[in-house]
Amino acid sequence: MRSGSALSAVILLFAAVACKDSNTMAGPAAAPAAASLAGTWTGTYSSKAPSCPATPVTITFTQNGADVTGSVTTNACGPHGFFKATVSGNSVTGNIDLGGCTGGGVLGQVHGNALSLSIGDFYQPLVTEDKVVIVGGAVALSR
Repeated sequence: MRSGSALSAVILLFAAVACKDSNTMAGPAAAPAAASLAGTWTGTYSSKAPSCPATPVTITFTQNGADVTGSVTTNACGPHGFFKATVSGNSVTGNIDLGGCTGGGVLGQVHGNALSLSIGDFYQPLVTEDKVVIVGGAVALSR
């Protein structure tokens, strides 16, 4: 019976060591803070359409936590409308709302005072069915 008592003592010792500080729990890692986009950004819009030269663009953002809204201003070759997005860390995801159009998805990255965006094509389904009315492109901005 002595070996049974010794085995029980070893098991209890192991359990005590293995369960040390088991009353504390670590939660999931905190999400990265949303980068600040608030303010006016200027730069260049480069359309994917070969007939459209690179053009100046201005976007003025308002930010509330991770939610960003603003207005986009370019010339006739680029999108111009209401910008709505969410920022998670340095990533930007959203769209540009051009009245009567669909599409215009936006993906981007913030790096300090530099912002790069990729903008999808715009369609006007009620008028042109599935034909592109404004070709998407890339935006490079700074503030």
